[in-house]
Amino acid sequence: MLSVLIVDDEYEIREGLRKRIPWRDYGIDTIFVADDGDVALKIAQEKRPDLIVTDIKMNRMSGLDFLGELQSITDYNWKAVLISGYDDFELVKQAMKLRAIDYILKPINTDELERIVLKAVDLMVQEKLDHHNQELINNQVQFAVPKLREELLREIVENEYDLYRETRISHRLKALKLDWMTEMPMLIMIVEVDDLKAVVSQKGLAGEKELILFGIGNVVSQTLSEDFLAPTALFSDSNQRWVALLGCPESGMVDQSVLLAQVCLKRINEFVKVKASIGLSSTPKELNHLHELDVECTEWLEQKALYGGNRLFTEAGDGEDRESSPLSILEPIEVLDLVKYGSDEEISASMDGFVNMVKSWELGSLKDIQQHIFKWLMGVYRGASAAGWPDRSWERDPIALWEQLEQYDHLESLKEQAEACLLVMATDFRKLSTCSCQIVQEAEKIIRTRYAENLSLQLVADEVHVTPVWLSKLFKKEKGQTFLEVLTDIRMAKAKDMLGDLKYKIYQVSYEVGYKDPVYFTKLFKKQLGVTPKEFRRQRGVVDV
Repeated sequence: MLSVLIVDDEYEIREGLRKRIPWRDYGIDTIFVADDGDVALKIAQEKRPDLIVTDIKMNRMSGLDFLGELQSITDYNWKAVLISGYDDFELVKQAMKLRAIDYILKPINTDELERIVLKAVDLMVQEKLDHHNQELINNQVQFAVPKLREELLREIVENEYDLYRETRISHRLKALKLDWMTEMPMLIMIVEVDDLKAVVSQKGLAGEKELILFGIGNVVSQTLSEDFLAPTALFSDSNQRWVALLGCPESGMVDQSVLLAQVCLKRINEFVKVKASIGLSSTPKELNHLHELDVECTEWLEQKALYGGNRLFTEAGDGEDRESSPLSILEPIEVLDLVKYGSDEEISASMDGFVNMVKSWELGSLKDIQQHIFKWLMGVYRGASAAGWPDRSWERDPIALWEQLEQYDHLESLKEQAEACLLVMATDFRKLSTCSCQIVQEAEKIIRTRYAENLSLQLVADEVHVTPVWLSKLFKKEKGQTFLEVLTDIRMAKAKDMLGDLKYKIYQVSYEVGYKDPVYFTKLFKKQLGVTPKEFRRQRGVVDV
């Protein structure tokens, strides 16, 4: 039902309108009256009547002023009918500009007023109906959008790229407000519950699997919104895994994504009370390569069969997760860094993965296993020799190593022999002059001189001839910071210096310190320093023109 407010400073007219018009016949069941515009304004603000019938000329506040005040109430949709004399036509025109829909002249003709009221009621009912229908449509669209997004993202990620679908997909991305995916490279992060069937079976509750997956989705979604500065999209794939697409407008986002994954794992353990593994692609790629990244992450996740779950599997990033777990010994280059920079305890901890490594070779006989271990050790020796290891006995008499291994017929004893070889090598390296601090110093020198470039952990690690994992560990050991933290600190220090000089625009500062996206630079600056670059300048009395 509708309501009406009658405003007139003449009692007879006001009461006449209230009593003589059959308001209920027009769907109006509530009638308010006011003797002036100021009283009417208070009633309108409090009661929000749908229809206002007001005289133009009144003593304290005119109808025109009254309607003008109502204009400032942005969420109030009223309709007004004016009562005027023959000489008020200029005022009527002004009122019509203030959203009045019609006017009636004095003396008031009841039939004419009823016609105008009926017109106003029809208009209001139609508007309410249109508003209701629009709300229904909006609700349906809001309900459908997440489903449409999920379907589109699954189509893109789980299928080979098809050039003929490119235009259609671009249009759909734009319609679903995901067009940022066409503007920057991305990483893929896949979150998979460890032993999902067993977990559900042990808990024995109906709908437990859905609750676990829902809980993980909430944790990852919240973490993305809180801890990742670039655009993201999250969806559930057809294998009951959560897939996050991480925008990478800057090279530093690769290292940040590793930190993000580690936070996700920690929060899943803490809040969902289950273990999970995360596969993170190693290199940001464009939209048409997302399926390749999906395959890469899936392959990474398959490694948990050998190394156990509840961890991050990736080639990229700062490797903090690996610092708290045994280091890889799969490749000779990784073992070489282990013996050059690792402690005896770290070497022994890493060799805990020896048995699983040998099993992954899928060899059928003891002799094949012994030969493969021999080749593995010889690869480490060759790398160590190139790195300055002085011992050449293995090169002069390689048969001695083979005969040593041949004496042992089970994996544990073979592991002990291999570990002993690595510990001897590590002792020799510690006698050499090169120390881990020199590696860090050289890496930091590269960062300080080339911070404006597209630097990454991998690039700097290549320059100083260590693996990214070990460079990350050495930074933590020597500096107490991650590679990304050191790089960011150096860039921010330079940015602060440049912001003190008004000749540099903020976007120029962003480019000069290595961030090609000024928006991302502003967000990161505020996260690091608590203020935006503009606010930083203002605090120091530097005002942009």
